[in-house]
Amino acid sequence: MLSFLKDKRFYINLVVILLLTAGIVWLTLTAIDKFTRHGQEISVPDFTGLYYNELGENPDFSRFDFLVIDSIYEPTKEKGTIIHQDPKPESLVKEGRTIYLTVVAINPKMVTVPLLKDLSLRQATSLLQTYNLKVGKLSYEPDIARNAVLRTLYRGEKLDSGAQVVAGSAIDLVLGLGEQQELIPVPILIGLHRSEAIKVLHEYSLNIGEEHFDEGDDTSLVRIYRQNPNFTTKSVAKYGSDVELWYKSDKNFDFDAYLKKIYSDTLAQDSLNKL
Repeated sequence: MLSFLKDKRFYINLVVILLLTAGIVWLTLTAIDKFTRHGQEISVPDFTGLYYNELGENPDFSRFDFLVIDSIYEPTKEKGTIIHQDPKPESLVKEGRTIYLTVVAINPKMVTVPLLKDLSLRQATSLLQTYNLKVGKLSYEPDIARNAVLRTLYRGEKLDSGAQVVAGSAIDLVLGLGEQQELIPVPILIGLHRSEAIKVLHEYSLNIGEEHFDEGDDTSLVRIYRQNPNFTTKSVAKYGSDVELWYKSDKNFDFDAYLKKIYSDTLAQDSLNKL
């Protein structure tokens, strides 16, 4: 039955089959390599700051496809410019890769102001956030309903529910002072970023006051290292009062050590007051 193993033609055919198989595999791998452009990755340029309309005019950018997935109204940026991209600059991608872009909107997005009257400060804050709005300055006036919204203001003017404003705007709230008109404690803000401080101040029915930036006004890179009124266990203020803030970069300031000192000094002062 195995007599064919003695036939030379069998081995010739076997060699031919193996060579054909190897050739087919090589051609397949070569085709796949060319199709996927293996080893031909290119670096993604930085498109931020460029106008979206400019991309099609630059031949160097023809190796990419572009898709705008979002637009944001940013009054400090040039309208129509790119402010975010994915993949990020210097990422290695294949030619023809789609770059997803976020551009500055030409026209601001408008949102409807919800009905806030008679809501508590906490409820009003939550509702404004769902409408892509934020709480601005808090002010108080005598009214039996403590911390309930009496009126809303926008840029100093009375604002009715249903009005249209730019998304992200700050809505000022006039709130009831209540019958007792008592003082409220001043929270410690040392070590917080600006956005965190605003949230805490509003929770305490206070406002952010004058601000001092020792190392530039980029609020994303600095934290609070001083406040007025200062923090003590006896620090109090009137409803709607301003808290003055000073900022430093945490790269040049040891906030952990500073906070430990503040708490240590506060405890020591409390002990002395009890004597």
